[in-house]
Amino acid sequence: MIPVPAIRGNKIAMLLFCYASINTSLLRAQCVDTAASPTSSASVSTGASIYSFNNPSNAFISDGNRSIAGSLLQLFGDETTDYLQVKGFGFNIPAAASICGIQATVVRSATNVDLIFHTSSVKDIDVRLMKNGVLTGTNEAATGVEWPLLTDGNASYGSNSDLWGSSWSPADVNNSNFGFSISAKIHGTAALFPAARINYISITVSYLVAVLSQQTLQFQVANGANNSAALSWKMNTADAAVTYTVERSVNSMKWLPLQGVPQQNSNTSLFTFLDAQPLSGQSYYRLKASYTSGEVRYSTILPYEYIDNLFLKCYPNPASTVVQVAGVIAGERVVLTDLCGKLLFLSAPAKNNMIQLDVAHLQPGMYVISARNRKIKIQKK
Repeated sequence: MIPVPAIRGNKIAMLLFCYASINTSLLRAQCVDTAASPTSSASVSTGASIYSFNNPSNAFISDGNRSIAGSLLQLFGDETTDYLQVKGFGFNIPAAASICGIQATVVRSATNVDLIFHTSSVKDIDVRLMKNGVLTGTNEAATGVEWPLLTDGNASYGSNSDLWGSSWSPADVNNSNFGFSISAKIHGTAALFPAARINYISITVSYLVAVLSQQTLQFQVANGANNSAALSWKMNTADAAVTYTVERSVNSMKWLPLQGVPQQNSNTSLFTFLDAQPLSGQSYYRLKASYTSGEVRYSTILPYEYIDNLFLKCYPNPASTVVQVAGVIAGERVVLTDLCGKLLFLSAPAKNNMIQLDVAHLQPGMYVISARNRKIKIQKK
């Protein structure tokens, strides 16, 4: 959970609103993307098609070798190609996951088309997924879009939240007969005989993995010393057989593991990890927990942006019961003294960039709060 201080009045309402907005969007972004290329292909008649795709296996990799459907015999009119169907993607999505969406990318082009007067063209006519080898769900063909002339262009179908009008389980997607099918409409003239060309097909599946309990984990990220990002979390005592990996993202969608081993306090279940070179601007962190059983879980996602903590800020000030001290660096201890320098309180090392101090027991007057070389005066009412 993102730490939210217990501030009274309008400030707490605004912070809670911001937290709710961020948390909702990040939960949607918790889906993981995995992409794969096919290993099996075929040109399959639609029942009305007259053009088959030659060398359908050319769609396995993007190398300039294309699978082509077309003819030199067509005169005026519209005809359709076979389905170019690809399967064998080899997905290995965890059985406990939920499928968020499926996106297919086709690298395709056309020859002998008229992009000026549109007297000849190649367009989608049928684009669908296959469940266990059977065409399934909605047709997502972009029937109004002409395939580009000679130069390959990428066409995307579906998205990370599009299920193509069907329901999908990990078993459906992991099946060797899960696949993608595309057929094109070719419009020709007596002078131009277009051909449909497909260079490469890939599929990206987005899925939601099991999430670690935030209440148990207490995952936090804060500004650390020397412009670093300091992460901390606690291990559930029941989860001793687990390995943690810190992952970072620039957009909360694509994740990269960070090098380094989390440090564990020998007397507690607290883990810490220091990212010495965080990304500039806003970035995101999460934990990947790998269990000996093979199960993988992730923490909720925490946004992060380094703020140069040159000054301490305290509110409310004056205060009567508690003071929120902002601008603390993770690992720092906050000191409370009177004006003569008498030590009244020394905090534990900070886990984030804010510490709450109880001042209810203090006599009314002026006091000093400090963290290393940064100081601020507060008034106790």
